[in-house]
Amino acid sequence: MKPKLSRAAFQLREQINDTFPERDRASDGWIADVRHMRSGKPSDHIPDKGWVRAIDIDADLSGKSKPEIMPDLANEIRVFAKHDGKKRIAYVIFNGRIASPILGWKWRKYTGANKHTKHCHVSFTKKADEDSAFFQIPMLGGNDERTKENVRILDKSLSCGCTHSCGIGRD
Repeated sequence: MKPKLSRAAFQLREQINDTFPERDRASDGWIADVRHMRSGKPSDHIPDKGWVRAIDIDADLSGKSKPEIMPDLANEIRVFAKHDGKKRIAYVIFNGRIASPILGWKWRKYTGANKHTKHCHVSFTKKADEDSAFFQIPMLGGNDERTKENVRILDKSLSCGCTHSCGIGRD
């Protein structure tokens, strides 16, 4: 059976590619390599009944190493996941932190071997396999005011302190 990427994962990756066309893709990925598969550790990068339910997105979104805005995007994905009624995202890992439903989508320390500093890892649920709906994430063109408000309420400001086109960052 030929592996296929979850449709929600494909959609999120496309939105990121459309928003950041010049971004670096060196650390991108979706399907596990042979070493990863032989490790014996569970991973959403390993096909399950043909479906791969994870993507890695290189941390350099600008293609120029600056400004560093992946922390902001990872945070917006986390906030979106908390409020997504479809429950398509299982967890997000970036820069030594993980967010999932376990603690209400709050960031906590990630203790895995790979701290995910060069890329953001997003894992998806089985519900995401056939769901290619647009992600209403402000940095990726989402215009859902509820999502923007949820970012404001949960974080009050973005970690980098920048003001983004979505108007959510600190001034």
